[in-house]
Amino acid sequence: MNTPPAIGRLQASGASLTYQTIGYQTIGATSPGTVPFIFQHGMGGDANQPLSYIGDAAPTPVISLNARGHSPSTDIDPATASFDVFADDVIALADHLRLVRLIIGGISLGGTALNLAIRYPDRVTALVLCRPAWLDRPQAEFNRNAYTEIADLLDRYPADDAARHYPQTRTYQTVRKNSPAAAASLLGQLTRPRAAQNSVILRTFPGSSPTPSTDTWRAIDTPTLVIGHHDDPFHPYEIAQAHTIPGATLRTVPSKDADAAGFAADIQTTLHDFLHQL
Repeated sequence: MNTPPAIGRLQASGASLTYQTIGYQTIGATSPGTVPFIFQHGMGGDANQPLSYIGDAAPTPVISLNARGHSPSTDIDPATASFDVFADDVIALADHLRLVRLIIGGISLGGTALNLAIRYPDRVTALVLCRPAWLDRPQAEFNRNAYTEIADLLDRYPADDAARHYPQTRTYQTVRKNSPAAAASLLGQLTRPRAAQNSVILRTFPGSSPTPSTDTWRAIDTPTLVIGHHDDPFHPYEIAQAHTIPGATLRTVPSKDADAAGFAADIQTTLHDFLHQL
């Protein structure tokens, strides 16, 4: 599928949301029996992130929604900063595209996919958790504090000044020493479009979780792929290992710091292999 992504927009519970598709250029464009893959981006990212992970020639049409507070979708209302709302928005997208069933996946904050699989089991045929960052509890204290520090900078300074100041902080220097890729991702939270207007995302989601208990995972009865890697403190390998969803398959890809090219290539191959097998 080498055509450029098609872009669409929908209204969902007061938000104007944009999405991109590859291989699903118009509503109803898929062949009978085809189940599209809705693949969600991480915190501070956008639809280009999962689409780049999947790459060209995906085995099934791929769709990605820019979540609330992630441009070019509208800014987020603090009252809607929750995994439940983000999962409901994906269902609204599926309804908009007239998709009865879907493969659901997500990167990091895309733990929305786990929330959706539990709350809308009749809509899901398969689940992908790529670089998960949450279990059934808030993130580690260091991580929560790191995101709050960024939100504080965005509240205190213009975005450009905040981005210049942040590399001098102890948090950034500590993270960069252990994982330059993770440090670059943190800096990206300051430089992304409309970061300051949506800093509530950094304050809210790290202190939350996609599901209230791992007990709810036992009800997941679909093929499940978990992709993890080492060396990233914000996507700990231990979290990928801990996803004890019945029948889940854990695949380990190279560290982004140790082998960036291998990291990207192995994620794409792993995703394609999983989708081919469905």
